[in-house]
Amino acid sequence: MSPSFAPIPPRETAADACAAAIEKAILRGELPVGTRLPPERTLAETFGVNRVTVRSALGQLAARGLLTVRQGSGYRVRDYRRVGGLDLFPTLWSLVGDADERLDALGDLLAIRRRLAELVLERLRARGPSALAPLHVAVEEFAKIAATGDEASVATADLEVLAALLEATGSPALQLCFNPVATVLSELPALRAAMYADPSSNVAAYRALLAWLDAPPQRRAAPAPILRMLEERDARTLARLRRSLKGLEGASQSDEDDERSLP
Repeated sequence: MSPSFAPIPPRETAADACAAAIEKAILRGELPVGTRLPPERTLAETFGVNRVTVRSALGQLAARGLLTVRQGSGYRVRDYRRVGGLDLFPTLWSLVGDADERLDALGDLLAIRRRLAELVLERLRARGPSALAPLHVAVEEFAKIAATGDEASVATADLEVLAALLEATGSPALQLCFNPVATVLSELPALRAAMYADPSSNVAAYRALLAWLDAPPQRRAAPAPILRMLEERDARTLARLRRSLKGLEGASQSDEDDERSLP
């Protein structure tokens, strides 16, 4: 019998820890736009690290657009709302204390995913069987892994299905737009738990998608039913999150009724 090994979590380096601390200060507004950061020597003393570590951390933040650097004037804070990317979302989300605000933010993210999904489905509507074959394989593998109930494995397999979907579109632009959204969604543990609370329903949704795609391209209906299904699933996900984020030990009767009332 082969041993069962779990992945070893990557260790955070000192540079990563410094970058994360400065990033949070920027996102909290403690370092307003235009603020000049203290010199590297001062930051190194504050963090208890050497200047090389601080320089590496500042370089990370500059590469991500959070800081700008100019010879002789040091590092200044940039407006992350204008230059930042979705990679900032998990940290921003973790800093929001109000449950309703957190739910609104995740609702927006899921809505963005649905808009991108609409473009993906319209593109897939014209694709033939050969382009869709890898998707069938990915869905079958997902179904096998979903049966295990292991949340992390299910999430990874789901990303593989998504990758196959995007590959089938033949559109690099759609892939590049969808990838950051999918990555952010997978990095939020609370959301991931809500999305994969019932893996069998995820499998059923993918099988419905395959049934739609298996029709000849010239006879495929508009993807409206698939999009409605995705919207309903997102509503259920947010209902589960509402219970989780508001700290309820069990679903209240009203929350249970809300979820059951969804189509």
